[in-house]
Amino acid sequence: MSRDLTNETQDALQEPSVRPVLIGRLDILSDPVYAWTGPGLFVPTGSGDSALDGNSYDPAEAFLDLSAINEDQDIGGPVTITAKAHLSNEPLLRQLVRDRREWRARPAYLWLGLLDENEQAVIPYPTRIKTGVMTSMLINRDAENASVDITIDSDLGNSRSAAFRWLNHSRFHPGDNWSSYILRLANRPTGFERPPNPRGSSTGVSISGFNDVRIRRP
Repeated sequence: MSRDLTNETQDALQEPSVRPVLIGRLDILSDPVYAWTGPGLFVPTGSGDSALDGNSYDPAEAFLDLSAINEDQDIGGPVTITAKAHLSNEPLLRQLVRDRREWRARPAYLWLGLLDENEQAVIPYPTRIKTGVMTSMLINRDAENASVDITIDSDLGNSRSAAFRWLNHSRFHPGDNWSSYILRLANRPTGFERPPNPRGSSTGVSISGFNDVRIRRP
């Protein structure tokens, strides 16, 4: 990973005291997280990393632990962040964790930075140590503390292009009633089956109702 380090960072690593900081960006849908373990507000610019620059990273003692990071043909394995959770907000946290649409397959980034000898500024520039998507969230709780394990992995399963669902249709085509019609049809007591014909004809899957659907093509 040394090939990604700037000269300033490589020089700082040779010093007797090394002051590392972790910088994290988790693109959770409704509440993105921009945090780091250094002092004060961190607003990086000029690094050339578009995922890092221009964002404001809040100081957070929430990062309790970080699993080992291993490189494997520039892909690397999964990385797990253990973050502190506030018990007072645990119901909201559980709601977020259970709604996988909020975080599953959403982008996530981790950088490693070094503070200067005064521990007030980051030596140019932080090094990105993980790029991937969030694949798992798990809440841990004991009598006094709670934490959440967030796993970041490479998008090897092409998870960001997961199978398209009926529920997704209205998000991309809000004026089209195709998906709502299908859901209403499926939720009827008889489902997709045609009601019994009083004349005695056989029942089966009805497709005649699809003639009433207005499909707006892209």
